[in-house]
Amino acid sequence: MSLPDQSQDPTRADIAPETAIQIHLRLREVWQSWFSRAMQGGTPDHPVLPTQCLDAALLRDGEFFAPPHTRFELVDPRAMCYVPAPMDFVCNTCGRFRKYETVRETAADLDQLKAKNCDTRSNEYKGKCRWRQLDVIFVHWSGNWEPPTPGRWEWNTHEQKVSKPLGVCPLCQSRKFYLIDKSPRIGQWVFECENGHKYGDSWLQNDRVTTELLGDEANQRPPRWRRMEPISYRATAAFYPHSEQFIVLSADQRDLLEMLQEGNEPDLAGFISEQFGLGARPPNDADVVEILRRAGHSERVSRYERMLKMRNSPNIANTLMAEELSVELREMVAEWRTIPGLVPIQHESPVWLDALIRRRTEFGSRYDPLRLAVEHEALSRSKIHATNPVDGRSAYVRFAHPDKDLAPRTQAELSAQQARTSQLLDILGIADMGLVREFDLCRFTHGFTRMSTDPLIEKSDQQTLMLPVRLNLFQELGNGHIPIYVVNQANEAIYVRLDPGKVYSWLRSVEVVDLPDWDTFNQIKLGAHLLQGAAPFGKFFSDLTPGPANAYRYVYTLLHTYSHSLMKAIAEFSGLDLGSLGEYLFPADLAFAVYRNGTTMDLGNLSALWRNYNTTFLEHLVSAKTLMCGAGSLCDSSGGACPSCIVIPETSCIAGNHLLSRSVLRGGPAPREDLPKHGLVINGYLDIASGQPIG
Repeated sequence: MSLPDQSQDPTRADIAPETAIQIHLRLREVWQSWFSRAMQGGTPDHPVLPTQCLDAALLRDGEFFAPPHTRFELVDPRAMCYVPAPMDFVCNTCGRFRKYETVRETAADLDQLKAKNCDTRSNEYKGKCRWRQLDVIFVHWSGNWEPPTPGRWEWNTHEQKVSKPLGVCPLCQSRKFYLIDKSPRIGQWVFECENGHKYGDSWLQNDRVTTELLGDEANQRPPRWRRMEPISYRATAAFYPHSEQFIVLSADQRDLLEMLQEGNEPDLAGFISEQFGLGARPPNDADVVEILRRAGHSERVSRYERMLKMRNSPNIANTLMAEELSVELREMVAEWRTIPGLVPIQHESPVWLDALIRRRTEFGSRYDPLRLAVEHEALSRSKIHATNPVDGRSAYVRFAHPDKDLAPRTQAELSAQQARTSQLLDILGIADMGLVREFDLCRFTHGFTRMSTDPLIEKSDQQTLMLPVRLNLFQELGNGHIPIYVVNQANEAIYVRLDPGKVYSWLRSVEVVDLPDWDTFNQIKLGAHLLQGAAPFGKFFSDLTPGPANAYRYVYTLLHTYSHSLMKAIAEFSGLDLGSLGEYLFPADLAFAVYRNGTTMDLGNLSALWRNYNTTFLEHLVSAKTLMCGAGSLCDSSGGACPSCIVIPETSCIAGNHLLSRSVLRGGPAPREDLPKHGLVINGYLDIASGQPIG
């Protein structure tokens, strides 16, 4: 069992101050979302207690409370402590059970495990001891685990505390027990004392933590609230670490970081409005002059004011020369407006955008479209639009215009590859695709759960119950701080941005309910219309219910499905395991990235993929065979997503394999979330992009 570093000076994570701020911002949103969702469990007669949802350190007076940053330590996960557990042993020969609380106690009693000290009840097995560590534990969604033991944790109403299992037979008071584990089903194992008395027909255990939290209510609620479940300690459900990730914002992108912080909502609204062409309010001529004056462009302002003064002088006013000067003044200002960055256009955020900003917490940080738009801008500044190649290697290499490192050896090969690449990208409906050499991500692990990765777990007893899963923080470090384990990575990634015109044409063909008239010449970008219809489906997809599918949900499904299709192709061509890849979606920007996920040295698998296969790789993406499923019509009729086609390991999927359907790429039955079109066939994006049906 792993434990946090208990030294007084733990190994701190090597991160920038801006990254630390991003981590704490994300943590607050994650914890708040978890608490809100977990509190929806229980029944009217037996409501959920706040302490059943979150670690006590995150609560104050029954409400979520984010502790100060100084309460936590951002540490390197390589410095850990380990201790053997559980200290329960069973003899493979006779089933004799021995239980120890600590390693020290076990070491002191090792002689009792030797064959010469065998105390089995069967003379047949005397001295034939073969001890093994019992690899089964009892686990509860409170985050607690217990080694198996005869007896149960119960609430003592008289003493107002939890009573520890006595570990003795209630019939004969024997303390010697045997584990009857012949059944292949762990739940049917049972303890038996040396005199043959059994604890019922199965071994049961109550959760100590939940029993203590419920107190006098412990015996009034259905047993399922407290009942632990026996599983192997190797099972995944025994421990689910909870991690988050984000694109690292550098020191020169502090303006982006600040607009994500609480209290800077107007800055965020202004950024989104400017980014997507919303509420543009061009300044008049007088405003332009004043803007230039404040910006220090005194030469331009002086020239304008001299001409203005001349035009307004009594000798020239109302003459032909005055009209000519007025034309020159207007042309001067018009020229200034065309110079990029000289005259910023003010944007007024629409009412719906202000409302969307207020609802950001409902999305969950990894699905917040506004946060993702900010992170996409950070990626664009640092990688996509960076112009600082080193030794012929650019930070971002467009496949249609490879740099010296990725290009073929001869000019003829390069020209042929570029022409074929541009043709295939057009068929795929991709406006931009290329290699990001260092996709800067920060991944941090802040706590854990058991039995479920979601805030609610469904259990049945006499009735079906939705019970809260407790999100626990890690045990304190030796210096008293709570650890947050942080890992930075900068591996290769493939970036893809879809063609907005083709996305719009596809959405029109699908007949989504909220699509306005739009074209590529419109000052307002398509992403603005997507944001206007964006509705939260919850961090844990609790609000993802079938209904009239809007443009935002369809675009998210398209990007997510496209991303999985690309990941499968990368795994096939690069030699990378599918589980070693990750994805990042930017719905408002119609973009996504697939990256190698890991902290080991990047061997350049993705760049090698393009050098070796380039257009063959793109041809594979557009191939009808790539978009088919081995399950056939069974998969098509069940949503168009299964492990035989585009479902991937959940450790690699950013959305838990929700909002996926091959139909959005190649055509077929509408996704299950689009209730009005249930059973109807929709066009695939590639059908529209290529101008012909795929497959």
